[in-house]
Amino acid sequence: MPTFLLHYSSEIGLKGQNRRDFINQLRRNIRRQHPAVTSVEHLMGRLVAQSPQAENFSDVFGVAWWAEVRVLPPEMPAMVAAAVEEAQRQAAPGRTFAIRARRADKTFPYNSPEIGRQVGAAVAQATGMRVDLDAPDVEVFVEVAPGTVFVFARRHPGPQGFPVGSSGKLVGLYSGGIDSVIATYLMARRGARVRLVHFHVFEHAAEAHQQKVGQLAQRLGRYIPGLQVYYLPYRLYHQQAQDLPRRFQPYRVVTFRRFMARAAAEIARQWHAAALFTGDSLGQVASQTMENLLAVNQALAGFPIFRPLLAWPKQEIIDLGEQLGFYDLAKQPYRDGCALLARKPATRAHLARVEEMERLLDVPALLAATLAQAEVFSYG
Repeated sequence: MPTFLLHYSSEIGLKGQNRRDFINQLRRNIRRQHPAVTSVEHLMGRLVAQSPQAENFSDVFGVAWWAEVRVLPPEMPAMVAAAVEEAQRQAAPGRTFAIRARRADKTFPYNSPEIGRQVGAAVAQATGMRVDLDAPDVEVFVEVAPGTVFVFARRHPGPQGFPVGSSGKLVGLYSGGIDSVIATYLMARRGARVRLVHFHVFEHAAEAHQQKVGQLAQRLGRYIPGLQVYYLPYRLYHQQAQDLPRRFQPYRVVTFRRFMARAAAEIARQWHAAALFTGDSLGQVASQTMENLLAVNQALAGFPIFRPLLAWPKQEIIDLGEQLGFYDLAKQPYRDGCALLARKPATRAHLARVEEMERLLDVPALLAATLAQAEVFSYG
């Protein structure tokens, strides 16, 4: 049965008495995200997982790197033979190599440099490759743990961070654009268990679920165990707002954003979540000026809103989205409530005018009617 070695992030390693809580949450997430895994054991700063099939743990927050490994008895001849075999698979004329040895079990009679020299000499003799410790073409890793040795030739990077579920609960406003997707990814990577709120313009939530917002949520669910999206209808707000006098036109976007935040805050309270988060980036669009962001904050009477992308340039958000495989889907056209309202929006919210507009809308009743029509879809 294939065996996998996983090193958790250095941030987890720096934890004190609660480190075990983070590690146990990571173990649970590995089993949940990879149900074929039969066991996950903690062994001196690393996790050892077994599965009857190939696995890719690059989607588990809290993992620094992972590798499929060979498990051997703690004997020098066995580790030398395994390292030679791994190196021979990648050997070629002119290539260089390095042995990366680590002895976690201090009772093993050879220290890390001695292991590296002995294994390296055998590999050089068997393959003809030259040693290069700085920039080798081939690396072979040897890790000595209590009662066992792991040998492998390739480490796969993990997403780092903390395991989902180790840092409390958050509710995020989710448009399906790249900003809200990346904000969700970042907050989950800090260990938050998240739920998302999406305002859709369709007759039924299933129509939005079948389009890119649902597809992106499915991709996010790969990283976020148990991800749920609350789909709320935009049409109720629109029906009320379109009948208001023309003088309120510039404030429709900021008022709607306050309305969305109130709806998300109510869902957060019901779920006992600690705060909201959004994909806002300061000054990126007219609705994201300092004054308009503060107007949204003011609507929640002190309920916290996190904005992980506040100081990010747009290109950096896009770059990360491309790296993670979200951007091509996120940039596809989609009917969005804010976009439908965004004709010459006010860049500096006139709070008295916004509050007058909210009184005419009867926001408490409108909010209750909107939340009553919420539909929830689960992903991942």
